[in-house]
Amino acid sequence: PLQISSVLEYGRIVIYTTGLRVVRTTFERCELVRKIFQNHRVKFQEKNIALNSDYGKELDDRCRKVGETPSLPVVFIEGQYLGGAEKILSMNESGELQDLLTKIERVQHPHECLSCGGFGFVPCSACHGSKMSVFRNCFTDSFKALKCTACNENGLQRCQSCLS
Repeated sequence: PLQISSVLEYGRIVIYTTGLRVVRTTFERCELVRKIFQNHRVKFQEKNIALNSDYGKELDDRCRKVGETPSLPVVFIEGQYLGGAEKILSMNESGELQDLLTKIERVQHPHECLSCGGFGFVPCSACHGSKMSVFRNCFTDSFKALKCTACNENGLQRCQSCLS
């Protein structure tokens, strides 16, 4: 039977990456995989776990289901686990990757989103990235800072331009 993720991701590529440069080799492998898919001019969804911790939890769950240890970057094509940087690089060099990408939507004119610069997230419109929103108590006219519910743990929201 097909997994739910493969039905939801039919014709799609999902790449889990990190934008943090703390571990340079991991960052460079993520950049390499991103560039390979960009060069093939296929549409892909990048899930940067540094920008949203939910992506990290999602990746752990997906890798556990297929018995793999998550090591960034990780690529899923049509909901199926494909592998990391080494696997993608070898498939690209052998031509196997090109064959797999025949059903994936092409990008005619690749461009970066003007709203988020291609990151898929923007600072929260409610708290402006502070992760706090101000609540006014109408009985006492005092203000209280509360955790913002409109954004994630980094004060970011999904870019609406990229979602449409």
